[in-house]
Amino acid sequence: MKRKKIPFLDPFSKDAKKRWDKIPKWARAKIVDNVYCGKCMGAVSIVLETAKMQNANLILRGKCKTCGHEVCSLVEPERD
Repeated sequence: MKRKKIPFLDPFSKDAKKRWDKIPKWARAKIVDNVYCGKCMGAVSIVLETAKMQNANLILRGKCKTCGHEVCSLVEPERD
């Protein structure tokens, strides 16, 4: 019996991926590991579900890695 391949779903929209790739790897790690969870009442890691651009901001949405509560992080654009 052949196993079906499950396609990898990229959580990033095209514009969000461009913006994310411009952020240094060390900063990306800090962003993903420092999202506020209202249920845990502190900084947690995000299990990323979607990443989209809204105006000039990158919006990361997902679940708290600790409790599963919905969390969101806004990444503002760089200042010139």
